[in-house]
Amino acid sequence: MVSKESIQQELERILASELFGGKKQAGKFLQYIVNETLEGRGERITQYGIAIEALGKPMDYCPTESPAVRVEAGRVRKLLEEYYASDCDSSQHTCQISLPVGGYTPAFKPVDSARAQWRRLGGKRVQSSGPKVYIACQSPASIRDDRLRNIIYKIRSSMPVMLGKLGTVQIALADPGFAFSYADHALEYAWRQHQAEFLLYSEAAWQSESPKLRYVLIHTLSREVVWSTEFMITNTEGDQLLDEMYARLVNEVFSLYQGVALSFWSRYWYRQASMPEAYQVLAAHVRFLQDEANDLSFNALWQVCQKRTRQYHDDALAHLHYAVACLYAYMLKADLSESLEELWQRQALAALELNPGNALAHAIFALNCYARGESELARVEIEIARKSNPLDIGCERLMATGLCALRAWDKSFRLLNDLAASIQEPSYPDPLRTVPCLYYFRRGRYIVHAATEAGFNDLGSWAQFGELVNHCRAGECKACVYSINQVVDRLQPAIGVGLQEYVWEEKRTSSVNLNNLNTLNSESIQ
Repeated sequence: MVSKESIQQELERILASELFGGKKQAGKFLQYIVNETLEGRGERITQYGIAIEALGKPMDYCPTESPAVRVEAGRVRKLLEEYYASDCDSSQHTCQISLPVGGYTPAFKPVDSARAQWRRLGGKRVQSSGPKVYIACQSPASIRDDRLRNIIYKIRSSMPVMLGKLGTVQIALADPGFAFSYADHALEYAWRQHQAEFLLYSEAAWQSESPKLRYVLIHTLSREVVWSTEFMITNTEGDQLLDEMYARLVNEVFSLYQGVALSFWSRYWYRQASMPEAYQVLAAHVRFLQDEANDLSFNALWQVCQKRTRQYHDDALAHLHYAVACLYAYMLKADLSESLEELWQRQALAALELNPGNALAHAIFALNCYARGESELARVEIEIARKSNPLDIGCERLMATGLCALRAWDKSFRLLNDLAASIQEPSYPDPLRTVPCLYYFRRGRYIVHAATEAGFNDLGSWAQFGELVNHCRAGECKACVYSINQVVDRLQPAIGVGLQEYVWEEKRTSSVNLNNLNTLNSESIQ
């Protein structure tokens, strides 16, 4: 038991700390929930009460339209964890205040002297993570051309921010004053000084009197070149040019759903005798998505997420990927030992609160809101997800797939249309190509029938498929829904079909040239 006086004293110390000193909203939030709890009203703390009485929101504030309280709760939770993880004198603290995931009622417990000693000796909060990337650029001082020099300066300042939004990689920055011979010892330096598993190097050069940028990504442990490319620099404005380059870098290299860096990293560690525990969640997720999309790899992902979140309740990345795995479980109609509805809601909320501002966290929370019937809140969260990291196309594809699985056809089609319009040179098949089979992902009903020539022709062949795509591209969502309903009404349930058939269908349809789809018919294909 902790006395009321001890809690009040601890609250005063926290609010007076340097960490909380410049964060007035967080301080007011914490002070309100602690005082309400001490007055015996902890179980009645609501989002609306916090918004009005602590954060100064107007009386017409609507929690379903704004995630302000949930986001602030995530910040307060992280600040408290950081506060107690700092090298403060444990003798000053007779109790500890925390904010458990999933609610707004604080918890109070006596200080663990052994744990405080562990922190003073350098212990840190246990978190799942992904690989660290050492970002190095050519020295701007070596570039004579003003425009190229400015671009390199922008890359040095903006690339870490851009990659940091993904939440799947850690960033290590090169010392601006440190010069090295790239071929000789940059890889060794990246690993020994930063324990970075990847070196991402960019430089400016001239080719046929035209400026260009070169990128190369190297795995520091194996010395393998994982990815390299060149961008010709045109008269496009600098910021627009960087956005185009970063969009490609995110989706080709570091995307969870198709990034070559994460795929290489996951395969590398699965080939080793052992894998660091902090890597297991992300590596299992990447393996499931990119390498082995089957029931076995899904179960491995599920088990590692379950284990990590039970061991470390504040493991932000583990909760995030567990929430996404709940969506997969819903699609697959997985046989679970606990209620998926309750688990998904709990994990989606934890993911959002532990990862404030993360696009994937808002995306999975939006899908869970829609599954629970909170359509308006889902719409708001979808827009927040899209704005949080507009370069991450994979996040939008996840939302579109999830909305189809939840039978929100019109919303999914609008999202896919916006996504297709935003891609200048897609590095993967047009997402609209997979529309007819998205919902039947979980049982593979469309896929099984389309796998044979007779079944595919029975579903309308390429003429029907082209009609669906035309409806989608023209924004005629109702017509597309009607056409799909006509098609799937012909299907008989197929039991036991898993993810491998879905992946096969995506690969099979990707070989078709969508530009010629309108001219195809069943006779010409046959």
